[in-house]
Amino acid sequence: MSKYDGLSLDNGCTFYSLEELDAVNKELQVNIYQPDTIAIGNDGGGLVFLMKQEKEAKTVYLVDACDYDLGSPYQIIQDFNEWMEKGFEIEDIDGEDIRGVDYGDLYLIKMPKEGVKGLVTIKRAFNLEISTGELLQNSKSLPTKLLSNITSSKANIIAEKIGMPGLFEIR
Repeated sequence: MSKYDGLSLDNGCTFYSLEELDAVNKELQVNIYQPDTIAIGNDGGGLVFLMKQEKEAKTVYLVDACDYDLGSPYQIIQDFNEWMEKGFEIEDIDGEDIRGVDYGDLYLIKMPKEGVKGLVTIKRAFNLEISTGELLQNSKSLPTKLLSNITSSKANIIAEKIGMPGLFEIR
């Protein structure tokens, strides 16, 4: 949470900045209805993301914005970090993302400033099954397709994590 300090994703999810947390939680009256939790974000619709106010808390409760009931949450995410790595997808009972997030192909549209070293970082971060030499050759005629079937939110999270936003596009 502190690494990104507020995040708005293409899939509609918003995570509050550290500066916003207190004000948003007071406005939502989380302290009244679930005093041992804190709202960390929302899905842009009817769900609020709550976590226990514990130092090592990892579990995220996706609850209805009207009742904050932890006893019957829409979904329980066991590990915030794993959820982040998966692009903050919110699944329905059938395992489909409920917000209609589109999957697409990931394209490299700009060369990283670090050149070949940057390409190696991209290869590792996205787990590309391509040799570095082939990636280098393909990068000479941009845009070049790197990966199929990825959500834009997951691609954006990885790009931010490796410090290379703006180099990629989902088509």
